Amino acid sequence: MISPVSYSDLTQLYGMDGVVLYPIQDSSSVDAATAQFLGSVGLPHDRFFSSRAGLAGSERDPYVLAPLFALGNRYCPEESRAWHVLGYLPAALVVLAPSSGAVYMFQESARDYQLAHRDVAALVHCLTQFRKLEDAYNSPEPDVEDLVDTFREAVNSFDPTPLADPDSEWNRMLEEVLEEMW
Repeated sequence: MISPVSYSDLTQLYGMDGVVLYPIQDSSSVDAATAQFLGSVGLPHDRFFSSRAGLAGSERDPYVLAPLFALGNRYCPEESRAWHVLGYLPAALVVLAPSSGAVYMFQESARDYQLAHRDVAALVHCLTQFRKLEDAYNSPEPDVEDLVDTFREAVNSFDPTPLADPDSEWNRMLEEVLEEMW
């Protein structure tokens, strides 16, 4: 799995306590590239993206979608029942299809899921680019449209999936940024 983001990049942006590594002891349930990435680069964890995942075979208990949805008496599509929860965006649940490595989102209160990223490296790239946007947004007199355009270019150059659907969670958040709701 090719990634423009390293563990060092994540710790520079999020600090040592803001990166969660998932060392996979038995990667039979997760594709090898995903297991390698999660164990060596990890996922960011901050106020925007809450990484609270557990993967089968890791030191953490698996955090599987079906039991989580059952707690809330929420419908869980059959094909997604064994997917792993990677974390939470402000209004979406981020999950991993372990056999393919693809990342999906369930938007708040949505019954169906959307393909959000081709893999976890693309998710982490998108999260780091959004963190950079967020940091620049908090500077005095930011050019919000330029920040959003820069984000779109950086994300699309690596994986166009997050912004391909006009109703995607990333496009919804960018609209909020443009409306200066952040």
